[in-house]
Amino acid sequence: MERRRPRRRVHLYTSIIAGPPGTAIDRFRLLFLPLDKWRHLVAYAVLAGTLVYATDDWLLERRWTVLAVVFATVLYGIGIEVGQSFLPSRYFSLGDALANIVGALLVAPWYLLRRYVTFAGVQSWLRRFRPS
Repeated sequence: MERRRPRRRVHLYTSIIAGPPGTAIDRFRLLFLPLDKWRHLVAYAVLAGTLVYATDDWLLERRWTVLAVVFATVLYGIGIEVGQSFLPSRYFSLGDALANIVGALLVAPWYLLRRYVTFAGVQSWLRRFRPS
């Protein structure tokens, strides 16, 4: 039986090639940032948060785990921006790259709170709400 390859590369390619359509709402500014920068910031904060969850059981010192998570997230974001610069309809955006970096850095305070909170599996969390 032939084994299929994972589809991880599809996301990378589509995030470089397929640009979001420009709409009137993209010109909207929330506080001091355009909406598209907020999307970058939130997306990379979620990516970094996912990596935090994935690396929770690593046996590294906390500072090395923070650096690994932030570095991986920032490297991915900058890699996407650099990849876009090679396509005729896309371009490298320093503003997007900075929003990606800020989003990645938003995960850092978690490591200060980490000793007070533990991750629980979804099944064990749901058991709390099950009627006895």
